[in-house]
Amino acid sequence: MPVKHQLLREAAEKEALASTFTRYAQTVADAFAGIPSKPSDSEPFWKGPASERYLTHAVRLRREMSDLEDSCLTTAENLRRRARQLREEAAKVPDPI
Repeated sequence: MPVKHQLLREAAEKEALASTFTRYAQTVADAFAGIPSKPSDSEPFWKGPASERYLTHAVRLRREMSDLEDSCLTTAENLRRRARQLREEAAKVPDPI
């Protein structure tokens, strides 16, 4: 049978990891801040076929970054849910005599 303090420590570790995932997710969007991703924004830098390649690549990367952000937030929520379960389980463990 698991010991109460072990369950609570594991719950705290999962909460800390969830906070890290959430913090990272919030900064992922900043990775593309200021990078041109529309034809009108990229015209001063890219011309012709290079412009199309650049924009295609930029849009794909932005979408992948959005997917990464969503994955981080989902993982954080799963970790928090597991931490809640561990705390509930710890609450049911009798204190040592």
